[in-house]
Amino acid sequence: MDIAIVGAGVLGSIFGSLFSRAGFDVTLIEVLEERVRLIARDGLWVQMPDGERLHTQVSISSDPAAVGPKDLVMVCVKGYHTRSAIEGALPMVAEQTVVASVQNGLGNLETLAEVVGPERVVGGITAHSGMPVGMNEIRYVGGLGPLLVIGPYDGVVRPEFQGVVSRLQGAGLDVHTAADINSVIWKKLIANVATNVVAALTGLTGSQAVEHPPTVSIIRGLAGELAQVARAKGIDFPELEEPAEFALKAFASTKNNRVSMLQDVEAGRPTEIGNLNQVIAREGARLGIPTPFNDAVTWLVQGVEERNRLRLAAREQDGGRAS
Repeated sequence: MDIAIVGAGVLGSIFGSLFSRAGFDVTLIEVLEERVRLIARDGLWVQMPDGERLHTQVSISSDPAAVGPKDLVMVCVKGYHTRSAIEGALPMVAEQTVVASVQNGLGNLETLAEVVGPERVVGGITAHSGMPVGMNEIRYVGGLGPLLVIGPYDGVVRPEFQGVVSRLQGAGLDVHTAADINSVIWKKLIANVATNVVAALTGLTGSQAVEHPPTVSIIRGLAGELAQVARAKGIDFPELEEPAEFALKAFASTKNNRVSMLQDVEAGRPTEIGNLNQVIAREGARLGIPTPFNDAVTWLVQGVEERNRLRLAAREQDGGRAS
C-alpha cells in the first residue's frame, strides 16, 4: 500500500516511521524545505516509549505533484492549515484514494469533504503523542488505547476503506474501526478541549496539572460545558457521564510530555484554539448554553497569540533596521 502523510511534524513523523517499518511505501509531504533536505539526507529518528532509538529512511517531498497518486493520504497538519494542505495534496488523490484526517478538533472532515468529496474522507483519532527533539527526530511517548481509530465520514463502508483497514491490521498495527466516527472524535475532543488549553496557559505538564487543585477545577469546568453542548447536539456516549474524569485520566497519561498547544505557544506559533474551545463556545452560543470557561480560555489564548504576533513583528522590524 502506498501512503502519503501530509505534515512531517510530530504526529506525521510517528505514523511515517511506524507505517514504514511495517512495510508500507511511505512518503512524507512537508513544506519546510530545511526539514525535507535533512530527512531526505539523514532519515528520521524516533525515540520509542521504551527508550529505544529507531532510524527510518523514509521518502519526503515538498511537491505532491512529483509524488503521484496514493492509496492513502493521511492529513496530519494543524486545523488552520487543513484547506491549503488538502488542496496542495490533490495530485496525490486518485479515484481509489482514501483521505484520512488524524487531527485535533472539529471542522477538519468537513473541509476535506468540500475539497475531495465526502465519499473519500475518513475520520481518525489517536491518543498517542510525542515531542520534537530535533528537525528530524521526535520522542514518541505512546498513549492510551489503540494507535488509530478510523471510520468513514459519511458512515458508508466502501471497499477502498476496507482495503486500507485490512492492510494496516494485516501488518500488525493496532488499528480499530468505528461505525460512528463523529462520537469517537467528540470523545477525544473532551481531552483536547479540557486539557490542551490549560497546558498552553499554565505551562504545566499533565502529571503536574492533575495534582494542582485550581487547574483541576478549570479542567472540570471546560469538560462539563463540552458535555452539555454535545448532548444538546444529540451526541451521546458513556464518557459524557463523567467527562472531567476522562479528561484528567487522559491528561495524566501524557506524563511529562508538553502537549502540542503548549509547544505552539512556546514556539510563538498560532494554536488550534479555533478548532477546539472556540467551537464549543460558538456552538454553546448557538444552542443557548452558557460556556464561560471555554469563552475565557479562548480569549486568553487569542491574547497570547496576539502577544506572540507582536513580538514576531517587532523582531522582523528590528532585523530590517539592522540590515
